Parts: sequence; structure tokens; C-alpha cells
Amino acid sequence: MSTKYKTTIAVAQIRSTDDPKHNLEISKKVIRKAAEKGAKAIFLPEASDFINQSYEESRKLSLPLNQHLFTKGLQEIAKELKVLISVGIHEGPESKDEKRFYNTHLIIGIDGNLLASYRKLHLYDVELTKPPNEDGSIPPPQRTGESDRILPGQKIINPIDTGIEGLGKLGLEICYDIRFPELSLILTRLGATTLLFPSAFMVKTGRDHWATLVRSQAIQNQSFVIASAQYGAHNPKRTSWGESLAFDPWGKQLGRLRSVDDTLPGSDEKVEKIYEDEGEFFLAEIDDSIIKDTRSQIPLAVQRRKDIYGVVGENI
Repeated sequence: MSTKYKTTIAVAQIRSTDDPKHNLEISKKVIRKAAEKGAKAIFLPEASDFINQSYEESRKLSLPLNQHLFTKGLQEIAKELKVLISVGIHEGPESKDEKRFYNTHLIIGIDGNLLASYRKLHLYDVELTKPPNEDGSIPPPQRTGESDRILPGQKIINPIDTGIEGLGKLGLEICYDIRFPELSLILTRLGATTLLFPSAFMVKTGRDHWATLVRSQAIQNQSFVIASAQYGAHNPKRTSWGESLAFDPWGKQLGRLRSVDDTLPGSDEKVEKIYEDEGEFFLAEIDDSIIKDTRSQIPLAVQRRKDIYGVVGENI
């Protein structure tokens, strides 16, 4: 019988503003509260450092990691509290002449050092239809072009062994990557036991797709999935869906936070434009024995027909 290890994690949900200093303070408060509750690892959303309407201001705030004050602040508290932190930030490019920047997922170790840095591979370039107007006319689609301001990453990061018993190996992804199953398949084949999706899902796609996509990743890859999310109105033009989630390899939900469709306690009002709280989180236990139990019951790894369709990412 294999030894069973468990570790307590916290999956956090915040509403980033255009002010990195404010967002750092909110993030640190959530981290400190979660650590006080026994969390050994805290998972923050995509774009935790800022969400800004201004392209020019966003470029100025997107600094290289060695100058990134938001990241440095999280490194300090990780070292102080001896906790691991997963977080999404904006990272400046190598060239000062480059006008775009990276959407980056960082893993900060319990000693405050950066263990891993992954740059988002799949960028959110979509055109979402809108419902008809009251007069029956059809409004133009809502276009979101992440590649207008974000540089695409160029490599997959090998799963990270954090050294925390029970947490296993972390596979790093970001938000829109969840729609591309190849990346999760590759990370799982490389040894990932927990897939991470820090996110800032839009309301329409969040309402219709988010929870299904997250749970399907857990079931198909027989891995833990942790999906921390942005929540609420960041500015007049941008609202994030919320609903941070975690699932075990069998697809059992380990925790959930509210979405913008949830109602306030004792109220019939939606909370889409209301979110002034200082972040929130839920605690969950990661039990590495569930990985082996699930994969032994349904042995997908040995049943794949490599002889017919090959191996996804075989040369990586």
C-alpha cells in the first residue's frame, strides 16, 4: 500500500483593479488569511497584478520579473509565511522596443524564490455574438483580441515538483489554454498530477462553458484541477465571471466560489457590478493517493492507441 500524503491548499478569488499596489495589498491579505487557516499553497488568478483599460498604461506596468514590484511583494510574503504561491501577472518583454507584453503564470516557492514561469501559449482572440436589440436589430459582435497587446509564449514548462508532500507535480496553464486539450495531455504525460488554470473568464463564456471545461480537465486527465478566477467589475467595460473551482481526479468538486450570477445573501439582486470585498478563498485537501486510485481503476495511459494516432507532443 502506498503512503498517503495530504496537503491543504487555498483557491483564491479577487477583483483586480488598475492599481498594482492596491491589488498587492488585497492579494497579501488573502494569502495571510489562508495561511492562518493552514494552507500550505495559495492559488491566485490570472492578471492579479492589474486589469487596466489603457493599453499604454498596461505596457508601462508590465515590467521584467527582476523589476516587478507586485511579484517581489508576493515573494516576500511567501518567504515570511513559508507558503507556495501560484499567480498570474503581466511581464515585460525582453526588448524595450516591443509594444506588447506577456501574460505569465508564476510559481513562487516557500523560500520566496521563483520556481517556474510560464507564458500563455493560446491567446483569447474571439468574436462573441450579442442578443438582438429591443428593435430586433443585431448588434455587432463583441471582439476581444488579446494578441493586440499580449505576446504569445513559445514553450511548455515541465511540471514543477514543489517539494510539498501531497501536492504532487504542477502543470502550468492560463485561462484560454483550457480550451486546447493537447497542452493538458502533454503536461500529464510529462508527470503533472495537478493542472493549474489561473483565469479571468468573460461573463458570457463563463456562464456557458467555465465549470464544464474545468471539470472535464480533471476527468479526462485524471488529475487535480485548480482554477482560481477573477470576479466582478474591474472597470465600466470589463467584468469577470468568477466561480473559482477545484476538482479531484475523479471529477469530485472540492470547492467553489461565487460567480457574478450568484445573488447576495438575503437579496434577489445579481452581483455583477458589486464587488468591494477584499478577496475570498476556499480551502481544499490535495490527497496524492487519489491520483493512483483513479488511474488504476481507469487506466487511460496504457489504453491510448499510440499505434493509431501517435503521441501528442511526442518530441517535446
